[in-house]
Amino acid sequence: MGGHWEQRTVDWWETNVINYSLCGQMIPRDIWVVDAEGDKRLFCGPECERLYHEYWLPKYGPAGRAAHSP
Repeated sequence: MGGHWEQRTVDWWETNVINYSLCGQMIPRDIWVVDAEGDKRLFCGPECERLYHEYWLPKYGPAGRAAHSP
Protein backbone atom coordinates (compact mmCIF):
# COMPACT_ATOMS: atom_id res chain seq x y z
CA MET A 1 0.00 0.00 0.00
CA GLY A 2 1.08 3.53 -0.50
CA GLY A 3 0.15 6.28 -2.83
CA HIS A 4 0.46 9.97 -3.28
CA TRP A 5 -1.81 12.98 -3.61
CA GLU A 6 -2.31 14.60 -7.00
CA GLN A 7 -4.33 17.68 -7.72
CA ARG A 8 -6.66 17.54 -10.68
CA THR A 9 -6.57 20.72 -12.70
CA VAL A 10 -9.63 21.36 -14.83
CA ASP A 11 -11.19 24.46 -16.24
CA TRP A 12 -14.44 25.62 -14.67
CA TRP A 13 -16.40 24.79 -17.81
CA GLU A 14 -15.12 21.20 -18.04
CA THR A 15 -17.96 18.67 -17.87
CA ASN A 16 -15.86 15.49 -17.88
CA VAL A 17 -16.68 13.65 -14.65
CA ILE A 18 -14.38 10.99 -13.22
CA ASN A 19 -15.00 8.86 -10.16
CA TYR A 20 -12.88 7.20 -7.52
CA SER A 21 -12.10 3.52 -8.14
CA LEU A 22 -13.71 2.05 -5.04
CA CYS A 23 -16.35 4.30 -3.49
CA GLY A 24 -17.53 5.86 -6.76
CA GLN A 25 -17.64 9.44 -5.48
CA MET A 26 -17.06 12.16 -8.05
CA ILE A 27 -13.54 13.56 -8.00
CA PRO A 28 -13.61 17.30 -7.34
CA ARG A 29 -9.90 18.14 -7.15
CA ASP A 30 -7.66 16.03 -4.87
CA ILE A 31 -6.92 12.43 -5.84
CA TRP A 32 -5.07 9.72 -3.90
CA VAL A 33 -3.24 7.85 -6.70
CA VAL A 34 -1.99 4.28 -6.26
CA ASP A 35 -0.29 1.85 -8.63
CA ALA A 36 -2.23 -1.35 -7.83
CA GLU A 37 -1.67 -4.55 -9.77
CA GLY A 38 -0.08 -2.58 -12.60
CA ASP A 39 -3.08 -0.25 -12.95
CA LYS A 40 -3.45 3.34 -11.81
CA ARG A 41 -6.24 3.43 -9.21
CA LEU A 42 -7.88 6.60 -7.91
CA PHE A 43 -9.09 6.82 -4.32
CA CYS A 44 -10.54 9.55 -2.13
CA GLY A 45 -7.75 8.99 0.42
CA PRO A 46 -5.52 6.47 2.19
CA GLU A 47 -8.48 4.97 4.11
CA CYS A 48 -10.28 4.20 0.85
CA GLU A 49 -7.09 2.54 -0.46
CA ARG A 50 -6.84 0.48 2.75
CA LEU A 51 -10.44 -0.68 2.29
CA TYR A 52 -9.60 -1.70 -1.29
CA HIS A 53 -6.66 -3.85 -0.17
CA GLU A 54 -8.29 -5.33 2.93
CA TYR A 55 -11.83 -5.92 1.64
CA TRP A 56 -12.22 -5.59 -2.13
CA LEU A 57 -9.16 -7.55 -3.33
CA PRO A 58 -9.66 -10.58 -1.05
CA LYS A 59 -13.35 -10.76 -1.94
CA TYR A 60 -13.42 -9.86 -5.65
CA GLY A 61 -9.84 -9.95 -6.89
CA PRO A 62 -8.05 -7.31 -8.98
CA ALA A 63 -10.41 -7.58 -11.96
CA GLY A 64 -13.52 -7.17 -9.80
CA ARG A 65 -14.81 -10.70 -10.29
CA ALA A 66 -16.43 -12.49 -7.37
CA ALA A 67 -13.92 -14.85 -5.76
CA HIS A 68 -16.48 -17.68 -5.76
CA SER A 69 -18.41 -17.00 -8.97
CA PRO A 70 -20.19 -20.00 -10.59
